[in-house]
Amino acid sequence: MRLLTGPEIWSVYSMRQALEDVAKAFVATSRGEADLPLRTRINVDERRTFLVMPAYSASVNAGAVKTIGLYPDNAKRGLPTAPATTVVVDGDTGAVTAVLDGDTVTKIRTGASSGVAFKYLATPDARVGVLVGTGGQAFTQVLAMVTALPDLQQVRVVNPDAKLAEDFVNRLQSWEPFTASGFTGEVVTMTDADEAAEGADAIILVTSSHEPVLSARNIKPGCVISCVGSYQPHMQECGADIVKLADRIVCDQVEACVEESGDLIIPLNDGLIRRDQLDTEIGQVISGEKPGRTDEGDVIVYETVGVGTQDLWTGLAIVEAAQAADVGTVWQSQ
Repeated sequence: MRLLTGPEIWSVYSMRQALEDVAKAFVATSRGEADLPLRTRINVDERRTFLVMPAYSASVNAGAVKTIGLYPDNAKRGLPTAPATTVVVDGDTGAVTAVLDGDTVTKIRTGASSGVAFKYLATPDARVGVLVGTGGQAFTQVLAMVTALPDLQQVRVVNPDAKLAEDFVNRLQSWEPFTASGFTGEVVTMTDADEAAEGADAIILVTSSHEPVLSARNIKPGCVISCVGSYQPHMQECGADIVKLADRIVCDQVEACVEESGDLIIPLNDGLIRRDQLDTEIGQVISGEKPGRTDEGDVIVYETVGVGTQDLWTGLAIVEAAQAADVGTVWQSQ
C-alpha cells in the first residue's frame, strides 16, 4: 500500500494530465461504465457536511472511496475547507493499494471539472476569465482555467473584500503549479462579480453562498459559467436569471445535480426552467453523443457537484505516476 501526501501528489501529477483523466471519468460515467452508489451525506449543521463517495469500474478494474468534510469556516482556522482521504482499491483482491491526501485529489479533480467544461464548451477565442470566490478550491480552479484556455489574456479574481482578493492573487502568483502553467496574461482583482462578468468568456463560481453571487446583467453571448460551489439544495451562487437565460445547461451528472444543486433545484421549483432542459452530461459532449456548443453566441451553464469516478480515475493515475517515480511511503501490513 502506498501512502501519498499532497506535496508528493503535486510532484508527480499535473493539471494538464488531470484534464485528460477527468474527461475519461466523465465519459465512463455517462456511458454507465461505472457503479456509482449515491453518496452518503451527514449534515452536521447548515454549513458543515460529511460525505462518503464510493465508485467502482470494471473498465479500470479498481474502486475508490473518498471521505470528505465540507467545512467552509475552516478557512478562518487556516485549515482545508474540504478535509478528505481517498482510498484506492484493487478490483481483483479488494485490497487497498493506496491512500492519498484526499484534499489535494479533490482540489485537482474539481478544478479539472471546470477545465474540461471550458475545453469542450468555451468559444475558441476565449480571452477573459473570471473567478468568483477565493477559498481553498479556488487555486486549482484558476489553474484549470488557464490550462484549458491557453489563449486567455486576463483573469479577474472577485471577492467583496478587496484585501482577501489581493492576498489570494499574491499567493496564486507564487504557487508553483500556477507559475509553471505558462500563463502570461494578467491577473487582476475586483470586488463586484457582475462588473467582472462584463466581456468575460469563461466564469467560475466557487463559493459557499446561499444566495446568488452573479446575475445575468452582464453575461455576454458565448459565455460559459462553471458553477462549482452549490452542492446542497439550499445553496445558490448562480442567479436563476442566468439559468433561465442559458441556451444550454450541461451537468457532470444530471441526476446528481438535480438532486443536490440549488442552482438548478430553485429555478426548477420556481418554474423558470423545465426538467427536460436538463438532459446533457459533459461526458456525452466529450464522446460526441450530444452537442455542446451549437452556436458561437450560446450562453452555457455548466453545473458540477462532483462524482466518484473523478476520484477513481485521478487517483489511479496519481498512483501509477508515483509508482513510476518511486514517490510516497510504501507500507506493508503484518
